Amino acid sequence: MTTAPIKLVFGVDGSYSQHLAVTLVSLLENNPDNVFDIVAITLNMGAEDQAKLRGIAEGNPRVSLRFQPFNIDRYSHFRTDNHISHASYLRIFIPEILEDVERVLYLDCDMVVQTDLAPLWASDLAGRTIGAVHNPFFVRHGDLQMSPGADYFNAGVLLLDLGRWRQLNATEHLIRFIEAHHAHLYAHDQDALNAIFEGDITELPPHWNFQTSMLWCEPEGLSMSYRAFRNLLLNPGIIHYTTPSKPWHFLNTHPHKDIYYQYLAKTPYHGFRPRDVSLGSVLRRVARWPLVAFRDRLPAAYYPTRRAFRQLKGGRLALTAQESRP
Repeated sequence: MTTAPIKLVFGVDGSYSQHLAVTLVSLLENNPDNVFDIVAITLNMGAEDQAKLRGIAEGNPRVSLRFQPFNIDRYSHFRTDNHISHASYLRIFIPEILEDVERVLYLDCDMVVQTDLAPLWASDLAGRTIGAVHNPFFVRHGDLQMSPGADYFNAGVLLLDLGRWRQLNATEHLIRFIEAHHAHLYAHDQDALNAIFEGDITELPPHWNFQTSMLWCEPEGLSMSYRAFRNLLLNPGIIHYTTPSKPWHFLNTHPHKDIYYQYLAKTPYHGFRPRDVSLGSVLRRVARWPLVAFRDRLPAAYYPTRRAFRQLKGGRLALTAQESRP
């Protein structure tokens, strides 16, 4: 519970208004005792969508919500790919947009918040600029001129010390890095944030940013016990639907996909239906059903089975490698 407001920031393209609505509804439903000062930094968001989003917070004395449009024209040359628009880069301009604010919590819009955010807001950054959650499977240190083995973090949930950020003139450094390393920024501003703030990021528990890639991890990859990992899979605090496949896609098979639709039903966008439905997508979904059903209906059996299979496969590969040596 907080009495002073949690200063919360979103960066959102107008095409993601529906998904921001889901995030807001889940946030407010699961934080009934917290006070929020929310700023949505927007690109191309129309008045109708803004009105729908305002309606979610309207009448709630614990919540203020305002929209701050941002002109991205100066940075239209920044790299974008697939499902990543220029809205992703809005994160790096937060310190200048909110020039009188010292600390904020930034969230992406492809999320569901299932827990009280007060402990996250109170997290100790230990004198560092950013608090963030580890991003699994990163191997491109050389591309980003990062030290070999340096930690790499996901930028979907960021606890930011804006005062320290400004002292470091970090936005200018980020812009220069983005322009100089355009070809290698496969994760866009997230890559730049990791490169510029290497060694200046405090690691937060995976509970605060459960990424889709974590579904493919083993506990050791997240420095967790198997029991803690299973608890994380079943009940993450913030579900972050990373990767291009999203729960609003018909073919998406995320185990927490239904949670997105549970909150969507409570928004002004409740009439939404996936647009990628076709005979081909139906057949592909049917083909995937047995494995998905095993995972979602019998998780207590699925995850140990998967783990045992991977260990067996790893042992066989190691044995094959030994046998192939001269």
